[in-house]
Amino acid sequence: MRAGVHNFKSGDVVEVLSLEEITGTLDQDGKYEGLPFTAEMRQFCGRRFRVFKRADKICAETTYYLDLRRMRDAVTLEEVRCDGSDHDGCRRMCLLFWKERWLKVALGALPEPPPDWTRILAEREPLNPPPVDPTATYACQATAIPAATESLRIWDVRHYVRDLRSGAVRKRELPRVLFMAAYNKLAHAIGRSDFGMILGKQTKTPAMALDLKPGELVRIRTRAQVAETLDAAGKNRGLYFGNEEASRHCGKTYSVLARIDRMILEDSGKMRAINNTVLLRGTECSGQCFRGCARGGYPMWREAWLERVDADQQGTGPG
Repeated sequence: MRAGVHNFKSGDVVEVLSLEEITGTLDQDGKYEGLPFTAEMRQFCGRRFRVFKRADKICAETTYYLDLRRMRDAVTLEEVRCDGSDHDGCRRMCLLFWKERWLKVALGALPEPPPDWTRILAEREPLNPPPVDPTATYACQATAIPAATESLRIWDVRHYVRDLRSGAVRKRELPRVLFMAAYNKLAHAIGRSDFGMILGKQTKTPAMALDLKPGELVRIRTRAQVAETLDAAGKNRGLYFGNEEASRHCGKTYSVLARIDRMILEDSGKMRAINNTVLLRGTECSGQCFRGCARGGYPMWREAWLERVDADQQGTGPG
């Protein structure tokens, strides 16, 4: 076992090292094995959390597809996310990657409850956020994924074995992961869409502004209603609704986690403005449609795909 490698599993309680200890592991670019320790991570130093998943297998966004990558000796922690505070307010809310070298075992210790991001973001929201500069280039953990990972062969069974051993994928989930991997591989080969993908027929997709606020309850529209807002590629104003990871939520009720008005594109590092779009608590990606990817990202929901829940119906939402 290499120094600082603990082989943590899902559910383990860990303590983040002090900032001084972590700084001592970084190179001159503030990275460890190609992965940067960002300013947004400093607030978690010295605190205890449960391991969410090993980050052995993650998908990287490219211009045209999702590439499966392997990151060694790293984990994600339950709802420990990047708030974008050092990146001009990017609201992707990515789960942060933690090299095991930055953590230590906390046997018998109680973890903190997962951060309440709706409250935290509301408290930190700037009154006058800076305008989006489309010419600026940003660097973060997401943009560093190609340098901090290595290619992973889709059908190498060893990464599925690692998932089972670490708890990243449970035994009852593996058949579904393998089914969707095989289905999507075949679908791409014959020019079909991913499993569960919703496609529309619109030539000009509609915009809708609900001005949703964090904490409000919304219902995701039915598949048929969503299809009415999409073009033939399954997009609304350039944003994919998505495959089974999104469509499985149709008809269900969730609470608004945050509005997303800007995001960093991880393949280019450019910031882009986005309108009438929110993140919903409880809709995190399970990774099952992406061969067990451990990123746990929040999908982005156009307000055109949502409807407010009446006051007398509130209390029915899982989010």
